[in-house]
Amino acid sequence: MLWYKAWLETRWRFVSMVGAMLLTWLTPLWLSSIGLRLPAGVPASRIWLGVHLGSTILYVVTAIFLAGSGINSQTTYAVTLGFHGSMLFTLSLPVSRRGLLFARAGLGALETSVLVAIMAGFSLFQQPGVASALQSLAYITRAIVCTMAVYASSVLLACILDEVWQLVAGGLCWIAILVLQIRFDVVSRVSPLRGMNLISYPVTGPMPWTPLITSLVFSGILLYAALLVLRRKEY
Repeated sequence: MLWYKAWLETRWRFVSMVGAMLLTWLTPLWLSSIGLRLPAGVPASRIWLGVHLGSTILYVVTAIFLAGSGINSQTTYAVTLGFHGSMLFTLSLPVSRRGLLFARAGLGALETSVLVAIMAGFSLFQQPGVASALQSLAYITRAIVCTMAVYASSVLLACILDEVWQLVAGGLCWIAILVLQIRFDVVSRVSPLRGMNLISYPVTGPMPWTPLITSLVFSGILLYAALLVLRRKEY
């Protein structure tokens, strides 16, 4: 029942992310259909770079948006402030808060992983050059693992903040990490944002274990913190 209820509350979020994904992919096509064409001689790698950067940004946006399947997820169609009848009804169910968090966070993580895998696969399909099946699988895996760090941070924020502020705070946190990784080499080496893209670590290169391990540890710590907050919070 908890998994089904979580699906009912996140299905339109999931569909909206599919729409954003398709819009990113189809933008070059509809721009050319209305006469906005790239100058002659622009290499295919430039076009692919734009599509890949758009997909990478969507990894983060998808993780933040679908992490609303945490305890503070209230409505299907819009984000809200304060308490909502749906949340109070959920908390009244005869189930532990740990079970509630694992069901909701688990479904959101599954939805996020599916979308990230599709977007990563599309980036590889459009990339000039050929990657082996093993290399493709390795990139899709690391894209999902690194995105889970973003997702876990948003689950924690969803247990602390109202829905509106959870989305805003999630975006600002990862913008701050992006700025820090640009300025400081030590942050750059462990940043999930670098681990999830093909620009920092090409698909033909070795597996970037440092951001992968950092993402796994970071995700575990944040989910445990979310559980502690949820157990002690009074609604």
